[in-house]
Amino acid sequence: MFDRPTSKELIEAVYLFLEERIKKELPKHLAFNVQISINILKIVMRELDKGESLTEETKQILINILGDSKKATIKNLAKEISQGKIDLNNKKLKEVLIEITKKKLSVDNPNYSTYKKLLK
Repeated sequence: MFDRPTSKELIEAVYLFLEERIKKELPKHLAFNVQISINILKIVMRELDKGESLTEETKQILINILGDSKKATIKNLAKEISQGKIDLNNKKLKEVLIEITKKKLSVDNPNYSTYKKLLK
């Protein structure tokens, strides 16, 4: 429905401006805060780029372990675990938690060393 520039392109323009033009002109304490803002904008860009597919993939993973598409939420998974309905030693649970964590990290911080190790 919307024309160009897209939301992603607008966000990218702002973060590039902050990163390439503004950050280096600021005192270190302000540059640090600008870097935090840049990181947030990059997260939002990755959410826009991957959010729908990751949400659908995660829902399928949750359906597989919870067995019900209506219950397929992370909150319900946590509830099942806390109520002892899913054993913490369940191998499938471990795989599910690792897969969901990888999906979250791919958006939150794809350069995180643990994420890179999980991909191997």
